[in-house]
Amino acid sequence: MIDRRCFLGMLLLSGGAVLASCTGSASRESEPIPLFAEREDREAMAPGSEDGVVKVAFAALVSPQESFYKYQNLVKYLEEKIGRRIEVVRRQTYQEVNDLLGTGEVDFGFICSLSYVMGLDEGTLAGIAAPVIGGSSFYRSYLICRSDSGCNMLEDLEGKTFAFTDPLSYTGRLSMLKLLHDQVGADEDYFREVFYTYSHDSSVHAVHLGIVDAASVDSLVYEELAAAQSDLVGNVNVVYKGPAAGMPPVVASARADDGLREAFQRVLLDMTDDDQGRAILEGLGYDRFEEPEDANYDVIREALQAVGESVLDESGTERQMRG
Repeated sequence: MIDRRCFLGMLLLSGGAVLASCTGSASRESEPIPLFAEREDREAMAPGSEDGVVKVAFAALVSPQESFYKYQNLVKYLEEKIGRRIEVVRRQTYQEVNDLLGTGEVDFGFICSLSYVMGLDEGTLAGIAAPVIGGSSFYRSYLICRSDSGCNMLEDLEGKTFAFTDPLSYTGRLSMLKLLHDQVGADEDYFREVFYTYSHDSSVHAVHLGIVDAASVDSLVYEELAAAQSDLVGNVNVVYKGPAAGMPPVVASARADDGLREAFQRVLLDMTDDDQGRAILEGLGYDRFEEPEDANYDVIREALQAVGESVLDESGTERQMRG
């Protein structure tokens, strides 16, 4: 169970990585080590606090520093096109971002695919766009191991240390739980100890540095890191590739204004129509944005149904992830 697990926090710095982990159980009083420094924006997020501001939340698919550099040009482009100031809201966990979308405290979110499936099920959000990358509308989970860990297949992981990304991550957790369920009839207790890194690049670093023996990560993040920093994965092996699932989408809160939602969606879908939009897409490594195809996410629903995984949200209240 998650409340018996220790959380691993990682702050990526230029020239290296600084890591820290707790040694006791993760209770409600235990806080993950912050992965970013940001201004206090809780008061600014009160509904109606500033007319005309559009609030956009980013789930931590990659570490916050990387998120900032990756998306800053897109945010500026969206501001120009919709004619509204955008306030970026960063949160450490997927649950926090889902909660903000559910209450309408943010208008839009860049979230993971599992969070999307859950939000659709709960009626708290709507999909507006999903990236196409390398001609594909799909990504998958990679099971990675440090090459000197002795892990070459799933059966080698019994009793090893393992890094998940987030309790509500498909590629960073659920896909691995489905693999354990199907192939060895086990859950995460199969591992000696489990950590949560709260970003996929941090999980890759944790395996590279030998903090953990293995991890489950987003294929897109892994391949991007491998291309940019080949030394980072020189001692890392991909030992399993999970089934393809729909790309992590951009979503709107169900409480967002319909006109704003349509405008935001139209800007994303039409980015290939102008030079600036195409340049930003190229910088992101995207071909284009397209409307999410619901069937692309059925593999996630199937995993939820098979695993029946209960998780703890940030308030410590157990919730059932429904397929």
